[in-house]
Amino acid sequence: MRTGGRILVLLAALVGSVACGTRPEVAALPEPPDARSVSLITPESREPSCDAGLLFTTGFTEAASGLRVMDVEVVNCGTEPVHLNGYPQVRLFDEQWRQLAVEIVEGSGGIASVEGFDDAPQPVAVRPGERAKSAFLWRNTHTSVDPPQVGSHADIAAGPGGAWQSLRPVSPERGVLIDLGSTGRMGVRAWHR
Repeated sequence: MRTGGRILVLLAALVGSVACGTRPEVAALPEPPDARSVSLITPESREPSCDAGLLFTTGFTEAASGLRVMDVEVVNCGTEPVHLNGYPQVRLFDEQWRQLAVEIVEGSGGIASVEGFDDAPQPVAVRPGERAKSAFLWRNTHTSVDPPQVGSHADIAAGPGGAWQSLRPVSPERGVLIDLGSTGRMGVRAWHR
């Protein structure tokens, strides 16, 4: 029998065994001796968690004539009230998680005049399940031959000495985009209702 005929007979036998509801047994491959589980979780793919009792999120960014305002919220997902009085602490990182050399200023810092941005901090009690608000303010002006500074990730703490966490976008597909151009400055609004 020629090779082509043998292949046809072999295929017919396989089709017949599948049609009868049986399949050939396949031996499982042995586990490599030094196998270990590897986490594929990256900072971008982690689900938001409330390990520290607080969750920081960002939603909409308003953009007008080079001025940007990004809303920021904190939700108390713990079991005790959280007392805020002041400004969030912020660190910005590029796409590769390298920290950017950016001046973070309390209030508008002269970047622009935006209603409420320079209001003095007031005590805010956030009970479990409640939220408080802040915002970031910057210009994306670029007047340098150097590449623009773009924050793709932000770490935030409720205040000085607070636990640092990643700022989570409400829509993961939109991500965090803080396009500072060459300005190197960003204002932060005090916590408020």
